[in-house]
Amino acid sequence: MNDHEQQPAPRRGKVLEALARAERQVFTRSAPKSAKAQMKFLLTRAKGSTKALAERLGVSRRTAGRYRAGTLTTPQKRLRAALVEETESEWQQQVRAQVHAAAATSRGMMVDVTAFFGFTCKGSSDDGRERQVTTEISPT
Repeated sequence: MNDHEQQPAPRRGKVLEALARAERQVFTRSAPKSAKAQMKFLLTRAKGSTKALAERLGVSRRTAGRYRAGTLTTPQKRLRAALVEETESEWQQQVRAQVHAAAATSRGMMVDVTAFFGFTCKGSSDDGRERQVTTEISPT
């Protein structure tokens, strides 16, 4: 890619990841860190069903049970990522709902975007370059 070609726009997944990071900043308590604590928390959310939890994480029921019991302690990368993602998606949903309600009714939200602006004239001051744009979005 040469200097004058426009860079691709960020994917929707990156925007959703940024929103998830912003949500995590408002948590009042940190999410469980160990595999055993994460399994225990997710199992309570799954109403005690190891089958549902195992399907959700992509592991067997016995593996889920071993992590819950503490027999296994160090998950492989794929399972570790699934545990973190699922735990954080379920963690403090009431706090998350309060933040969403406040942003939708009174405060709005601040959006910070890095974008590529400009023309493709060679050697001009209008040459395309990355810019950071920060704007406030009202709730209406």
